[in-house]
Amino acid sequence: MAICGRAFLGEGLASPEILGQSRLMAMLDAVVIGAGAAGLAATRTLVERGFAVQAIEARNRIGGRAHTDALTYGVPYDRGCAWLHSADINPFRRIAAELGFTVPERDANWRGRIGTLTAAEAAAASRGIDAGFEAIDAAGAAGRDVAASAVLPASGPGRAELDAVLPWVTGVDTPEVSTLDHFLYRDTGRNWPVVEGYGALVAAHGAGLPVRLSTPATAIDWRGPSIKVATPSGDLEARLAIITVPTGVLAQERLRFSPALPSAKLTAIENLPLGIADKAVFRVTGDPFGLPPGSYAMAHHGTSRTAGVEIRPFGRDIVICYFGGGYARELEESGELVAAGEAALVNHFGTSVRKHLSLPAATGWYLDPFARGAYSAARPGHAHRRADLAAPLADRLFFAGEACSLDFFSTCHGAHLSGIDAALAATQVLLPGPVSKSARGA
Repeated sequence: MAICGRAFLGEGLASPEILGQSRLMAMLDAVVIGAGAAGLAATRTLVERGFAVQAIEARNRIGGRAHTDALTYGVPYDRGCAWLHSADINPFRRIAAELGFTVPERDANWRGRIGTLTAAEAAAASRGIDAGFEAIDAAGAAGRDVAASAVLPASGPGRAELDAVLPWVTGVDTPEVSTLDHFLYRDTGRNWPVVEGYGALVAAHGAGLPVRLSTPATAIDWRGPSIKVATPSGDLEARLAIITVPTGVLAQERLRFSPALPSAKLTAIENLPLGIADKAVFRVTGDPFGLPPGSYAMAHHGTSRTAGVEIRPFGRDIVICYFGGGYARELEESGELVAAGEAALVNHFGTSVRKHLSLPAATGWYLDPFARGAYSAARPGHAHRRADLAAPLADRLFFAGEACSLDFFSTCHGAHLSGIDAALAATQVLLPGPVSKSARGA
């Protein structure tokens, strides 16, 4: 897709190599910090409107938590986000069509097989899971912002399974799920995969934008009339900055602000931490599962630990085990993600499955220094902090990312839309006049 308008320091798009040759940049209209889905969307929006913009990214690739690995197994799988949530209204569905990516209009049946439960037991558990979600949302609809565990029965069919499902959905354990935050999430019930990979789609959409890789921002000085952004390869100066750094990284204060961020912003960062979701992946030979490609299962690991299992997605010879919440964090910190994935598969399908597995791989989003988690989950009592996180400061610092989204948080398209919104708000400062006020109208 062509990019219009003037870009960084000229009429054409400068390559990262060219940009890296200069240690001190001329005055820009905007610096975008981070080149995940939000940063790329913000950069594209400003470039297409003719502004001089430079995005900088700490990683050696674009996409952030959207990352497709096509090398390990010779077929693509997503290490980060993998589903177009609310796909029927997700802007990446249109982008995928424009870029020639394939989005099958089919939803996953994550409860296709629940542990070793009989059909009757599985049906009862599934009803219990649904009732649990209804109780959480009923509390949220009533304006209650409390822990999900406070509104759920202590036991009963589906209760244990719900405790496994919630960390996959939210990234945090049941006592850390905000009922109001969960209720406010906008879900159309359509969740579709991307055959070539969601991360590959995000990267393709960001191709050609002015992004300098391996360039972390270390400090932002917003005391004067312009913004000064310090990086290991030199300073950038701009009229404003759009910050798309994950809250997990902001909370560590690796990016210093002068003056310091106000208390409302710091409180929002503290109470919108990133939950954790990880994957253990294996190459599969033979047919150890007895289930057709594209099947899903909930595989118990021991008595209280459960992995989601995706068997041969798109007919590919891999199996993906999903872990979430505190359990995922424990597995990352102990280096046991692969072992837990294998144990879950053995417990579910029998010991003979081991000889069919090889080339294990695992993600590690919590220990990733550029993420410190997978996606945002408001602490109970703090769902309202998303608006505080997204609020601009002094018409010079703008914020974007999935944690800033009021209704699509925890999703790639929520990050994308927030990036557009931040850029459109910045546009009103850079060039005052009537512009679309929201990504929904862009």
